[in-house]
Amino acid sequence: MKKYRSVLTALIALFFYTLTDIIIWQRIFEANNMVEYAHAYHRGWFISLAGYATIGILLMWGSWKDCLYFLSALCVGAFSGLEDILYYLLDGKPIPESLPWLANHPMIYESSRMGLIGSVLFWLIALIILYIVLYRSQNKQLQPQNLPNYEYGIAVAEPVSVISDIQPADFKITV
Repeated sequence: MKKYRSVLTALIALFFYTLTDIIIWQRIFEANNMVEYAHAYHRGWFISLAGYATIGILLMWGSWKDCLYFLSALCVGAFSGLEDILYYLLDGKPIPESLPWLANHPMIYESSRMGLIGSVLFWLIALIILYIVLYRSQNKQLQPQNLPNYEYGIAVAEPVSVISDIQPADFKITV
């Protein structure tokens, strides 16, 4: 379980972050026609994300790999479009064909449903690669084994004297 705690913590934080987004944006701002106050909403949205990030880092303090992966996964999940997909899934609504509010987003390829899904897949693959790079040394099968005559990654060979091992009887000259 400890092996995947940074992944699990990021998923849980993203889940609750998305639920908060649904409740505050949809149930309060949209329901009361307060869309013009979106700038205030977005400030609070960033502050709540910073709170989730801080709590996660404090929980994993002492393991730099877990802290780095958690923070990377949470930010990528929040800004890559994964949070948008979770938003619609958790709300039980289909993802719209066009997503104009994502048009100038630097982490999202295209502001359409397929562009959003493609961007999320790209960033999830990047997170998987980051996880493999960070945690591969913890896998015992990937660590070098102690081999005879092998020290510090340099092969140690027995000294050989080529000239002293050659005997005159070893040479036969035929005409």
